[in-house]
Amino acid sequence: MIDVDALTVRFKTRTGRFDAVHEASFHVGEGEVFGLVGESGSGKSTILRALTGLAPIAGGHMKIGSHVLGEKLDRSFRRDVQMVFQDPYGSLHPRFTIDQSLREPLTINGIGGQEERIVDALREVGLGPSYRFRYPHQLSGGQRQRVAIARALIVEPRVLLLDEPTSALDVSVQAEILNLLRRLHRERNLTMMLVSHNLAVVGFLCSRVAVMRNGEIVEQRDIASIRAQQIEHEYTRSLLLATTGYRRKSVAVDGADALS
Repeated sequence: MIDVDALTVRFKTRTGRFDAVHEASFHVGEGEVFGLVGESGSGKSTILRALTGLAPIAGGHMKIGSHVLGEKLDRSFRRDVQMVFQDPYGSLHPRFTIDQSLREPLTINGIGGQEERIVDALREVGLGPSYRFRYPHQLSGGQRQRVAIARALIVEPRVLLLDEPTSALDVSVQAEILNLLRRLHRERNLTMMLVSHNLAVVGFLCSRVAVMRNGEIVEQRDIASIRAQQIEHEYTRSLLLATTGYRRKSVAVDGADALS
């Protein structure tokens, strides 16, 4: 479904040109959930933006289904490929009701039966029809992200791109959103790409993962290999260690226990 070959994304800066992504290559099968993981600034989100036409392609080739990136993209591409952004507080128009936010993509794509589709979209993400005429500021962060997911899915895309969809949420709400995404993937057979800095989040949803550092993909592994710590690159090992967390050891200090 997604083919990326030697992708380079280059930006102009005051001091010259900067390659945010350098010759990245990967492939995602239809119905697969693929993860991109790495620290902030590694180029993960830039790849997603390039896949939606929001970042300039300086080299390489990209293809989603029958759509070739870099060529003029028609309306069917915008319907086939949808993106959920990181910040649920910024991705929804503050002066639009939830009804307006969900109705707009239907109108743009000329999709009928809007009343029924809006109610069904809210129900699918665990929100009732009473949420239709609320504004984003009247919802919690998790509810806003559910609305953002409903807005992406309401046009029935084939590919869903997820840019750290849980990082701005509380831990308990993160689990709810991840469970929702896993259920939607199973029910709709969606092809998904998930960007995260957290290997635990990626491991929950994805079958394979690519590890990025400084704009380059340094390693690709299936999740089973990651869990078994069958890793080649030292940077992947450090990410796994960071996900595992710190172990606290009790030591005696002046007759009392302290943590080190």
